[in-house]
Formats: sequence, C-alpha cells, structure tokens
Amino acid sequence: MKKAIGALVRLGGFAAIFVALLVGAALMAGDAVERVSVQGAMTLLAALGASILILRYDGRRPLSDLWLSRSGSLSGSGGGFLLGIVIVIPVLVLAVAAGGLRYGSDQGTVLQYLSTAAWTVVVLFGPAAAEELLLRGYPMRVLMERWGAATALVLTTIAFSILHGANPHVGLLALVNIALAGLLLGMVLLVTGSLWWAIGLHLGWNFAVTFLADLPVSGLTIVDAPLVEVARPGNALITGGDFGLEGGLAATAGLLAAVGFLAARARNGLESGAGWFAHGLPARDGTDS
Repeated sequence: MKKAIGALVRLGGFAAIFVALLVGAALMAGDAVERVSVQGAMTLLAALGASILILRYDGRRPLSDLWLSRSGSLSGSGGGFLLGIVIVIPVLVLAVAAGGLRYGSDQGTVLQYLSTAAWTVVVLFGPAAAEELLLRGYPMRVLMERWGAATALVLTTIAFSILHGANPHVGLLALVNIALAGLLLGMVLLVTGSLWWAIGLHLGWNFAVTFLADLPVSGLTIVDAPLVEVARPGNALITGGDFGLEGGLAATAGLLAAVGFLAARARNGLESGAGWFAHGLPARDGTDS
C-alpha cells in the first residue's frame, strides 16, 4: 500500500509541476494551426520542464531514465518517423479502394510542396513530443515500476484516448482508434527501449495523415498541401470523414495489423527467453549517454 501511495504521489507531483508550468506559459487561443504550433511548443516545454524537475526530485535521475538517450535520438526519431508513414500508407490505400476517397490536382510548385512539408514537420513535432513525454515518459516509468508493463500500457492507452476526447468531430470509433494508436506507441517504446521511436512514430503518423494524405488529423485541419487535394471524401465510416483517417475503419484495420505485428515480435522475444519486450525499464543509476 505504501508503495502504491508513493507511486501516486510521484505521478501527482509530475502532474502538478506540468500544470503550473503550462499555466505560467499563458497559452494563447486561436485557430487550429495556432493551437497546434504555439500551444504544442508551449506544452512540450512544460512537459520537458516538469520531467526534468521531477527527475531531479526523484533521486536526481537523468533523462535517459525516460528512455531518452542522446545517442539514439536521431536514429530513433528518424526510424519512428518513417515507420509512422509506412503504417499510414496502407490505411490510405484502403480508404481509397474501399472507402471511395478520391484525389485531384491542386495549385502549387514542387518547391512550395517541399517547403510546406518541412514546415508541417516543425509544427507537428511539439504536440507529438509533448504527448509522448506526458504519457509515456515519467508516468510510464512510475507505472511500470509499481504495477508492471501491462498495467502501464493499459492506463496510458486509456489516458491517450481521453486526451483526444474533446477534439472536433470526435466519435466512438475515433476514440477506439486513438486508443489503438496509444497502445501501438506504448508497445513501440517497450520493444525498442527508446521514447525517441515513439515520438518519431507519432510525428510520422500525423505528418502522413495531414500532409501526404491532405486530411484532418485528429479532427484538426493543419495544412493545405500544395499540388494535391481531396476531390471526394468518400464513405466517412471507412475514411474517417471530418476527423481524418483516425476516425474510420481503414485506420482500425491498419492499427490492428501494426499492433498484431508488434505483439508477435514480443511473443517471439518471450519464447527466446528475452521476455515480452526486448527492453524494459532503464537502470535507475544510468547516465544520459
């Protein structure tokens, strides 16, 4: 009981520090782009600050205790980014083939397309990294230490879905898909032992949906990609409608396939004696290498 209370106190302390920093940042309201870019950056700073402060209080632990080793930052975030795009591609193909989603040409140049792509990555990085730090950073570590990986996965998955519950055009299927995405992100963290992979995957998914597919992401229209535009949204039950791909059955199929693939890999690890996941908790006395 004392250990459980201690874990809850640590989680409460992290939440309190984050809220205090977030309020101190005086987030501004505005359109979807402002909310994603400005508030996303502010939320990331608050989440990073809260993580550093609570780690300092909790035994002066380094950021590597949150699976954030500097040595794997580029390879992990880059690999995760590409993985996110790879997962979205078959989802988009299914939305076109079975959902009637159709595209046409739009104005713009190749230079505009490339510059908009770069701008989109910058805008989306803040929210993706912030959400991963908030759920699969310190909270994930504490939950795993006290209740194990399975409980940590379930609780952070539920929290991730709830976090998107107030987004525009959200529905039950969208919340289910967001939960599947949260489960996938948590499994990627545990399979790779790197939060950078989860951040990259989150960013890659959002980038592929909002820029490459030119659709809303989690109900928010972030960018109008040059050269291509949606000519017909198709069947909303499959394509997700105004919520974007995450609101449709095409995403359900793609996310289930990705989760199944990682579960099979974890099961192979168990059979080989490596445990359900190749990587678990970093050593408490590790250094940020």
